[in-house]
Amino acid sequence: MKTLVRAVMAAAALALAGVPGYAAPETLSVGLTGDFPSLIPSADSTPLGYNYRLNVFDQLTEIGRDGSVSPRLATDWDASDDLVTWTFNLRPGTTFHDGAPVTAADVVYTVEYILNDPKSPTRPFIRLVDSVAALDDNTVEFTLIQPYAIFDRQISFISIMSKAYHEAVGDDGYARKPIGSGPYRVVEWVRDDHMQLEAYEDYWAGAPAIKTATFRPLPSEAGRVAALMSGGIDLAVALPPSLMDTLGNAPGVKTLVAPGFRVIFAGFNVNAPPLDNPAIREAIDLAIDRDAIANGLLRGMGAPAPMMIPEGSVGFDPAVEAVSQDMARAKELVVGSGYNGEVIPIEYPNNNFSMANETVQAIAGYLTEAGLNVEIRPSEFTAFFPKWAQTSMDAMYVFAYGSTQYHADTILVAMYENGGRVYKENPEIDALVKQQRTIRDTAEQTKVINDLFRIAAQDRYNIPIYREYNAFGMVEGLEFDPYPDGFVRLYTFK
Repeated sequence: MKTLVRAVMAAAALALAGVPGYAAPETLSVGLTGDFPSLIPSADSTPLGYNYRLNVFDQLTEIGRDGSVSPRLATDWDASDDLVTWTFNLRPGTTFHDGAPVTAADVVYTVEYILNDPKSPTRPFIRLVDSVAALDDNTVEFTLIQPYAIFDRQISFISIMSKAYHEAVGDDGYARKPIGSGPYRVVEWVRDDHMQLEAYEDYWAGAPAIKTATFRPLPSEAGRVAALMSGGIDLAVALPPSLMDTLGNAPGVKTLVAPGFRVIFAGFNVNAPPLDNPAIREAIDLAIDRDAIANGLLRGMGAPAPMMIPEGSVGFDPAVEAVSQDMARAKELVVGSGYNGEVIPIEYPNNNFSMANETVQAIAGYLTEAGLNVEIRPSEFTAFFPKWAQTSMDAMYVFAYGSTQYHADTILVAMYENGGRVYKENPEIDALVKQQRTIRDTAEQTKVINDLFRIAAQDRYNIPIYREYNAFGMVEGLEFDPYPDGFVRLYTFK
């Protein structure tokens, strides 16, 4: 087991910082759900990879635990009145891990490199960038193709690479030994075994409290629990409800459950009979017992979702309540719809959210009780996701989706705006998606988003089921205050 920094050292660190925090170990070993697909930040946009990218690289801005946008590599920024031109001032004196200064040229290089690579999964994050220019060593100017009120939030997805180093070593060299300007540098990466990180002592915010850290890919949930209980790791992420009691009763470890950023929902190909009938979609919505799933099946590791975005995201409406089960009404709708017993397949990824098989089986049971003939069709995430992304689902599907930038725009682009995963366009909704991007004031923007979701709730092209909660296991003495996205930010330990 790793040696923890004692309370006296933690208290001293907190006194120096002058802000609330929690005790940090000198070393930390973290069990993740898998390994990183690539160490080139422009070649990976997976949620899993954020555990690496947020620690090794800097981004211009950062999204806080409360969803606010805060400075990171950029100290400040401003936008033109029309929200088309955005200017960011870089933090002076920042260096990459090889000691070279971080300049505006590195930011320009990173953005242009991504824009010129049609295969980059990070390219959609900056799809509205028309051009980027270095006004001087510490000033970067972006020109967008249209107004975008949350560009400062969106640019937080882009990790800044070293122009000189990348040009010298290429993608192959960068993939083996990446250089960033973040609080940690990569010491060693053995694929499918471990990544070792070391605190970057010259980091602009000061050397982080955790001096060495190891990420270990442990895809099996039971494997992560076993590693934690045996002392192989100090922190385990993404644990299932079924194993929480085991951990909670084990000596030397403890558990933590925190609200997550994803909503598990049912989506529909509304062009496929019988789902083209609004009465059938309403029947499905009313048949599902969200409370029984969230608080019964998942043992409280979820909450019935009133919207396709969770509480805390910009655009959430606290006045909206989750749909309550009304099985009698669901049965009436099925009978009155003219439904003739056609099979409704339910597709879902069985390794994308906790207890996926059990959750979909419960949903199928409710729909069967309502009088619908359903067929469960599980698949691996790698097979499911391309079909979802290409808008080619057969009929009904269950999926988990969320925005790590804590803003509705990500969901709106993906599933409501024409050109996204939309099976039938609603021009009124499409117009509101575009309108909210032009509104600078968050309160006014939220009103438009609320109107949009109210209209969408009548269509029922997507219906929210429950908000996912994140579960962690850790050694006694370790304090961890997770963000809703569940990513392990080593540098937040104080």
